[in-house]
Amino acid sequence: MNFFRATFAALVLGAAGLSTAYAADYPNRTVRIIVPWAAGGFTDVLGRALAEKFAKSLGQPVIVENRPGASGAVGSEHVARSSADGYTLLITTSDSTVRLMKDKAIDPVRDFSHVSLVATQPVLLAVGSRVISKDLGEFITMVRAQPDRVTYASSGEGSAVHLAMELFSRAAGIRMIHVPYKGMGPALTDLIGGQVDSVFISIQGAGGHLGTGKLRPLAITAPKRSPIQPEVPTLAESGFSDFRLMLWYALTGPKGIPQDIIDVLNREVKAALASPDLNERLVKGATDPVGSSSEQLRQFTVDEVAKWGPVVN
Repeated sequence: MNFFRATFAALVLGAAGLSTAYAADYPNRTVRIIVPWAAGGFTDVLGRALAEKFAKSLGQPVIVENRPGASGAVGSEHVARSSADGYTLLITTSDSTVRLMKDKAIDPVRDFSHVSLVATQPVLLAVGSRVISKDLGEFITMVRAQPDRVTYASSGEGSAVHLAMELFSRAAGIRMIHVPYKGMGPALTDLIGGQVDSVFISIQGAGGHLGTGKLRPLAITAPKRSPIQPEVPTLAESGFSDFRLMLWYALTGPKGIPQDIIDVLNREVKAALASPDLNERLVKGATDPVGSSSEQLRQFTVDEVAKWGPVVN
């Protein structure tokens, strides 16, 4: 019995030593951060900002590789099937997680190593110029009076903003027509042009169109009003205290990355978000830096899957 105990202890200690040695040597070559969206969008910008910070502190090249397609599923599946050595990472988003839930080929919780929740963004429920409603109550009354006639745009079928509007419609007891686009850019163009009536969109995504009269925010999904748009009431103030929606961005990797390497990456995320230049850049763009623990991100993902499951399925 003592022999077996000694052997087991040796194996455990040996494995722990191997993991520590592996982390001590990490990284010793180029690290790739996969962005599952095209270049130029916020996810890409965030990935490149993290890559720049990581490269300086880790002393190795950190490159961003764009693998767009299928609302983030193409890049996400590529990472899920990569080696779990910490050299292939992923910027996971609310949109890509919802798409993986719909496709069911890859599980957002089971098939990834969770590093850190990086940032969140509230979204605005906004209308175009052809909608005369001055507040959310008036908008809901208008939609109820003409069910299946008022339209809303989204960045694509099954995207987070699409499902968010479906959740909100259920909560408000209204029915609208979904008009999907290939990204928020063309959706915003048609909203401003009067081709569609409403949208869920981030403050950053709305950009300079806020305050022009062509795009009018009625409510924000944040728990409190945004300092950037302080005149816009929250959904809770408008009578929807149980409705919660934040676009989010996280750093993940393939399932099985050694915990010591996850710890290194987690520290890197927190250090990057604490840097004054990146922190200020995010806050000015109505984005909240987070920097969670690995376990907090895993539980957050579990909760997101539970929230979106009834709508996706």
